[in-house]
Amino acid sequence: MSAKAQRNVVAIDLGAESGRVFLCEWDGNQGRLRQVRRFSNAPQQSDGHWFWDTEYLWGEILRGVATAADASSGPIDSIGIDGWAVDYVLLDRSSHPIGRTFCYRDPRSEPQLERALSLVPKQRIYEITGIQFLPFNTLYQFLAHADKLPQEWEQTACWLNLPEYFLFRLSGVKVAEYTNATHTQLVDLSSGQWSAELADAFGLNLDTFPPIVQPGTVLGKLRSELTRFNLAETRIIAPCCHDTGSAVVGIPVSPDRSAFLSSGTWSLTGTVLSQPVVSEEALKLNFSNEGGICGTIRFLKNVIGLWLLQQCLEEWKSQGSSMTAARLVEECGDVSPVGPFFVADSGNFLAPGNMVARINQAMQRQGFEPQSSLTEIAKAIFRSLARRYAEVIDEVRQATGKRLEKICIVGGGVKNETLNRLTQRLTGLEVLKGPSESAAAGNAVVQIASLEGVQSLEGIRDIALHLA
Repeated sequence: MSAKAQRNVVAIDLGAESGRVFLCEWDGNQGRLRQVRRFSNAPQQSDGHWFWDTEYLWGEILRGVATAADASSGPIDSIGIDGWAVDYVLLDRSSHPIGRTFCYRDPRSEPQLERALSLVPKQRIYEITGIQFLPFNTLYQFLAHADKLPQEWEQTACWLNLPEYFLFRLSGVKVAEYTNATHTQLVDLSSGQWSAELADAFGLNLDTFPPIVQPGTVLGKLRSELTRFNLAETRIIAPCCHDTGSAVVGIPVSPDRSAFLSSGTWSLTGTVLSQPVVSEEALKLNFSNEGGICGTIRFLKNVIGLWLLQQCLEEWKSQGSSMTAARLVEECGDVSPVGPFFVADSGNFLAPGNMVARINQAMQRQGFEPQSSLTEIAKAIFRSLARRYAEVIDEVRQATGKRLEKICIVGGGVKNETLNRLTQRLTGLEVLKGPSESAAAGNAVVQIASLEGVQSLEGIRDIALHLA
C-alpha cells in the first residue's frame, strides 16, 4: 500500500431516490465505510413541471456532516459529494440561485434534442463529445431553459451541476468536475475542456461556465460560516462528482476483459477503456464516452433500471399494498429467462406515474397478455432488464472489439439475486458482486488518494481493494 496516514473522510452520495452520508475511517492500510445518515429524496411536481428541493438537500447534507463529525474517532480530514449528473443550478452575480432547479425527468427538454440536431449535425456533436444522445443531457436542458425562461437565463452569471453546487456551498469555490462535466454533452473529449464550437453554435456564453477540474482536486477548506461543526481544518475535495464515475472507481475488479453494471434507479452498463471510441458504429449504437479517473473512459449506455420497480411499488403502495422490493425479489425466486417481457427503453418510461399500465402496454406490443399479479409484473421487469443488459454487452463488444468474460455488478441492484441470475444467464458472463454502495466507496477512495498524493490508476485501485 502506498497510503499510510490515518484519515477520516466524509463521502456524501446524492441519489434521485435517497441521499446517504458515509464516514470512511482509513488506518493507512485498510478502510471501513459506514453509513451515518440516510434521507429520502424525490422530485416535486409544481405547475406541470418537476423540480428538486435543493434547500432540503442542503439541510440534509449539513445534518449528515454534523452526524459524521460526531461519529468520527478523530478529526474529519475531508468531505466530498457525488450525485446524479445533468441537472444544474443557475447563479446570479451575487452567487444566489435563480429560480427553481429542474429535474431531468421534466419533459421540457425533449423537443430540444431535435432542435439541436437542426443546428449542428449529430455526427459532429458526437465527434466532439462522444456522449450518448439523451433528451435530458444538460445541453438540451440549457436550450429549454433559455427558450422557456429567458429572464432567468439572462440573469445567469454562472451555473453549476448539483454536486458541484453543494461543494460550492461548502467551500466557496465554483468548479465543474471533469467526470460530471462530460455528461453535459458540452465537453470536447480531445481537450477535456468546454467546447467553444458547441457553445457558439448553441448561443451559450462560456463566461458562465465554471472551470473544469480533475477528480481529487482540493477546493479549499470548509467555509468559515460553517465552522460551527468544529471542522476548521477540513478540506473540501471534488471526487468523481458523477455518481457513476465514483461507482466505477469503487469497483475492486480489474477492467481487463470485464464489463460493469451500476445497478440502481438507472442501470449504467459498459466497460472501462483507455481511449474513447467515437466511430460511426459507436454513434449508431448511441454509446457514451464519459470521462473517468486518471484519463480513463467509461464506455457505457444509460439503461432504464430499477426505477421501473420503484414506480410500481409506489403505485401499489397508494392502493394499500405493503409489498417491499426485497420481499418481491424473494417471491420471484429463480425466474426463467423465457416468459413475458417488454422493450426496456428509457424513453418510454422516463416520466413518473402510471407505470404498471405503461409496462402492460409495452408487454402487449410484444404479444403478451397484461399482468395484474405483482410478482408476475416484477418478473417481467427483471427479465426485460436482463435482456437489455445482454443486448448492450453485445453492442459493447461490437463497438470496441473488447473481449468480455465477466461483469461486475455494483449499486443497490447487487442485492437483487433474481436479476443477477438472469443477467448471468442472458449475458453469458460470470457475475461478480462489488459494493452495494460503490458510489460512496469510490468517492471516499478518491478523497484518500488526493490526501495522500496517490495519482496512479494502480494506486487508486489498490485503495479501493482495501476498503470494506
